[in-house]
Amino acid sequence: MSIEVMESDQVTKPRIAALDVARGLALLGIFFVNASLFGEPFASVLDPSRPTHESWLSQLVYAGTMIFCTGKFYPLFSLLFGAGLAIMLASAKRDGRSFVATFLRRLILLATFGLLHIVFLWVGDILLLYSIIGTAMLPLAYASRRVLLWVAGGAYSFGLLILVGLTGLMLLAGTMPEPVVKEMPAADSRLAQYIEVLKDWNQTEQYDSRLIELETQIMSQGPFHEQVFVRLCNYLFTSIFTALVMTWVVLPCFCVGAALVKLKFFDEPWPVLRHRLLWAGLLIGLPLNVFGVILAQSANEALVMGQSLAFQIGGPLMTLMYLVLVMNWVDSERGLAISRAIGQLGRMALTGYLLESFLMSAVMLHWGLGRFGDTTWAERAGWVLGIYAVILLFANTWLSRFRVGPLEWVWRMGTYARFVPLQQAAPLATKNRGR
Repeated sequence: MSIEVMESDQVTKPRIAALDVARGLALLGIFFVNASLFGEPFASVLDPSRPTHESWLSQLVYAGTMIFCTGKFYPLFSLLFGAGLAIMLASAKRDGRSFVATFLRRLILLATFGLLHIVFLWVGDILLLYSIIGTAMLPLAYASRRVLLWVAGGAYSFGLLILVGLTGLMLLAGTMPEPVVKEMPAADSRLAQYIEVLKDWNQTEQYDSRLIELETQIMSQGPFHEQVFVRLCNYLFTSIFTALVMTWVVLPCFCVGAALVKLKFFDEPWPVLRHRLLWAGLLIGLPLNVFGVILAQSANEALVMGQSLAFQIGGPLMTLMYLVLVMNWVDSERGLAISRAIGQLGRMALTGYLLESFLMSAVMLHWGLGRFGDTTWAERAGWVLGIYAVILLFANTWLSRFRVGPLEWVWRMGTYARFVPLQQAAPLATKNRGR
């Protein structure tokens, strides 16, 4: 496994290159998934069906995003977060430092980043959720890998039971009635109209189409304070999905990531386990995700709910497959320049994640290009690739001069409650650990 050596605060500690590369690639996969929520009203997340009104290229982008990205990269990011926690604990033990207080400060800062992200940029933030669920990892960080895997299995199974129950309720309820089209209320501002529609919203309907119209106008034309209000309302809506679905994927992935570190999965070959994870993702995970996309085209709400169940099972299997593919790629040392460049972005993933939000918001919101509600799947994919290339270049330029990313620097100082030098004291060296 290729190991990059970087200077830490006081001593030189190794970084596992494959984790950085996986983190950098996860930023791209998550960006493809998030692009719709950046550029379309919140109702888009409630409608996973194929965009038949768009071009064949857009429909191809949709299918590729749903099959290969949706529900695969946020679990990968979560797994890497858990792995980082275990590495942080091992480092604290080795240096004789307190772990609990340090990690709590780390989570509080992460929650702060998340809250600012939601208020000023984007509703789909993951950082606040990580900080909340991360508190559960404080006692689990000291657990054995066996306990971590049992907790992961239990939490994951509980999440599946919730989805099965919800699907069953949808089957019993049958097909929901067509929404009633209502007139837009008269008011002094779009925000006042939005509030009146919320008051008048019939809760038997999935979503009021008037909210879609108003959100599109507010996000593309402003003003900013109205956008903040809409974002906070949408975040409250997403919290239901987060509690019922995402929590029971994120927590297990935290545990699995920590267990893999304690298992020394990233330090030893494990050829049999890698082989099995690859085939599980290919033969079980991939077909389930294809099946899920097919279910999403149904007019029956219960079958659409079944799509979430298929993704919930198949997504994490493909996540583990992706992790093994990255590890095999880094071990092979093929395309070394590319993997190193992506790994540099992975080293400053927090900065990269928030930069993605800032630059995509600059494209979509009124204070930028104002393209909200006026892009296709193909166009958004083009913006994703262009912005990712810019951030990749920025990360490699920045880390050629500095130790860590700018936000990672702030995060690290807050975590350790002391000043940390930012200037790079010495160039990075690379060595290989024999296989």
